[in-house]
Amino acid sequence: MNSKEIGHVIKLAREARGLSQAQLGAQIGVKQASIFAIETGDTQRSKFLPEIIRELGIAPEHVGLPALAHAAPALPPVASPYGPNDFEIYAAAEGGPGEILRSADPVDWWPRPIEVQQVKGAYGMYIVGTSMIPEFKPGHVAVVNPHLPPIAGKPYIFYGETEAGQVRATVKELRRHTADSWFVRQHNPPEGQKQDFALPRKIWREAHRIVGRQDPY
Repeated sequence: MNSKEIGHVIKLAREARGLSQAQLGAQIGVKQASIFAIETGDTQRSKFLPEIIRELGIAPEHVGLPALAHAAPALPPVASPYGPNDFEIYAAAEGGPGEILRSADPVDWWPRPIEVQQVKGAYGMYIVGTSMIPEFKPGHVAVVNPHLPPIAGKPYIFYGETEAGQVRATVKELRRHTADSWFVRQHNPPEGQKQDFALPRKIWREAHRIVGRQDPY
């Protein structure tokens, strides 16, 4: 396929999902101009093409890529008490309005969800609290890829200090970020809290993206 044909396939898939070029760019961390150049065929085989087709659900062979060209390397076996169930699940308890205390060690192991089949270090965490209803309800298990970059409009688990065997965390949607702060949103603010506010990065140092949700019940 030539670059214009590839661009046409991407444009159709993007429009079918109701995304603008800017929105698609934000989801994968590139500028709108880069998406425009790919769709118009001005870019010859962009390095972002594998991530774009993954985000849009396009089969690689539909844009002239080998069937597994965009797949991550196979994971080495991960040791767990339950053989092939190597996906670690962590417990959580409410640690204050909108905050969580996560267990330092996993409490269960599940078969690996499709969203993180090839992601080393991926894990799950039980959701507690109501600040992110209806997107995340108590009892849901957040599926987490800790390696993805911070992108606006995506849910993250933000991690703070670890104390007495508990890991301080909070689940929020990232709106934007600077060198000093995470600007976040909660869908159902606890009483006395705002929907939008900032988390100082000197306290909340890590942001792990939630890429899926499991309902075990």
